Amino acid sequence: MKKIFKPIIALLSGAVILLSGCSDFLDAEDKSNLQSDVFFMTEEGFENLSTTPYYKLRAIYGGDPFLFCSGTDMYQAGRSGYSDVTLSTYKDLTPSNNNVMSFYKDCYDGIQQCNTVLYYGEKGAAGSSVAMRMDEAKYLKALYYYLLTQQFGAVPISDTYIQSVATSFPRVPQDQVYQYIIDMLKEVETNNILPMSLQTGRASMRAVYNLMAKVYLAWGWDYGTTASADGSNVQVSDRTNFQNAAAYADKAINGATPSMSFSDMWNLQNDNNSDILFAIQYTRALPGQNDITTGNRQQAQFGNYYNDNCKYTSSQYPVGSKVVYLFEPGDDRYAGTFMVTQYETYMNYYTATITDDTEVYGYYPAWYEDLSTLTSYNASTTGRTGTKVFSSSDPCVFINAVWNNRQQKWVYTQGTQSYQTSRISNAQSFVVRKFDDYVAERNLTNPVSFHNIVLAHLTETYLVAAEAYQMAGDESTSLARLNVVRTRANAATLSSYASYKRYYSDGTAKSYNSGSGIDNVPYETGLNPIDVILDERARELCGEYYRWMDLRRTKRLINYNVLWNEGVTSADMMMGPDGNYRWFRPFPQGEINLNDAITDADQNPGYAS
Repeated sequence: MKKIFKPIIALLSGAVILLSGCSDFLDAEDKSNLQSDVFFMTEEGFENLSTTPYYKLRAIYGGDPFLFCSGTDMYQAGRSGYSDVTLSTYKDLTPSNNNVMSFYKDCYDGIQQCNTVLYYGEKGAAGSSVAMRMDEAKYLKALYYYLLTQQFGAVPISDTYIQSVATSFPRVPQDQVYQYIIDMLKEVETNNILPMSLQTGRASMRAVYNLMAKVYLAWGWDYGTTASADGSNVQVSDRTNFQNAAAYADKAINGATPSMSFSDMWNLQNDNNSDILFAIQYTRALPGQNDITTGNRQQAQFGNYYNDNCKYTSSQYPVGSKVVYLFEPGDDRYAGTFMVTQYETYMNYYTATITDDTEVYGYYPAWYEDLSTLTSYNASTTGRTGTKVFSSSDPCVFINAVWNNRQQKWVYTQGTQSYQTSRISNAQSFVVRKFDDYVAERNLTNPVSFHNIVLAHLTETYLVAAEAYQMAGDESTSLARLNVVRTRANAATLSSYASYKRYYSDGTAKSYNSGSGIDNVPYETGLNPIDVILDERARELCGEYYRWMDLRRTKRLINYNVLWNEGVTSADMMMGPDGNYRWFRPFPQGEINLNDAITDADQNPGYAS
């Protein structure tokens, strides 16, 4: 891999300079004027070096979530269209896609940084924390490989510190990569020197167990099930890895139940709370850092502008109508996920003292609210007189408030439009607020959020456990794990998976509650438990970077895209010129061109010319 596995020492001095903008333990000094081989053997140098594999996670997660969110059932085109139309619709997706190549390269850059930490640690670097930092590097290396297996399947394994140009790394079968990851994480488990829990951004044993559960879960689906070419008719042939996944998910849970409400857990003031197992760290106001040109973009991805006084949004990943209907009466996650009430200035939601006179710019009631009472909302307080009220259902019923100068009063008119129409317009559909950095200065083009990016947390682990136990054949324990998540959200406890109701729009007036109750709205029951779990994951993890991997893993990628991705009109769109479905992203053409051990014949199915 000539581009990826070039000599790493020359790269590390630049990496150390970059770390001056990192958080807490990542605030490394610039030692680029020292000889790397000498500096990294010192205690200070090795500590500095050990931060580099963490920092590379920012390149993967801090920008646009192309490979995590594009081409799924949850996120649709917004005001600015698709962020990457080929990844979102699968049409014309080729191995030359730049976003695919960037992701691939960033993962291998992270792996090589991990290998460098391990090299100097094994060489005898000074310091009392060397063994712990080496186990952290193994965890991060396993994480990078896990991401690669989920996106590309079989990938090359680079297990050593590269000190000269290396260009021959064959793809290793996916199950062997899974075994490699597990073996590495089991070394960390056996050493048992990482703290059980840690909220500083460094790896902990619970984060290790969480990752082991995910790897075993994916391994179970990929090699312990059989299905037809399009993913339907899934049959379990081997439950062993599902059982392993369940056991490690429980070890990650460690007997804990959620300690905070949904909104509190995601509140900026509670970054690094006890319900978070692992997160990428960001800190504002560091020396030499420009806080309006650095940070991450997570808060900006999932919605359109409300008005000119809101946070910056990319308008490229607003949620689709399917997600709208997943939230149920009483579920705290609706208001915890979306900006349901928006004041004249967006950030007033967090920073202003709210009274009855505070002007409400827009109100976005849930689909299940009684729409026959919407006009009364405007008359309820002084601040709501001129509020525009938008239903989130489809067809979208809205109340438009217009000031009539001649009559000197507000006039209210009711109209309807599809959720698709509202979603691609400013100030007509809600945005995800759970990642809001309400301290950041608004900037129209730059990633300004310093809210940490959470990669593993307690309720996410409960959902991994629910899926693992279900696939291991223990439905009662699976349901119990799922209900812990629902209970925290104040959603109704499910007595069985069969009792779950999935509401949806049929494109008529029956699609919203016009005063006859929500059970007038179409719904279906008797879903496969995995579909129920995926719905729960959509509610709990909305805006987090899991969905494409969730659908690929559970073999729902094709079916769910055809049903709910507006850009995919048929399963044929997800089939390549070779007649195979595209279950993975294309293996990067740039890597094929530069790697002597890989040829065009090694390309993933669905992308062969």
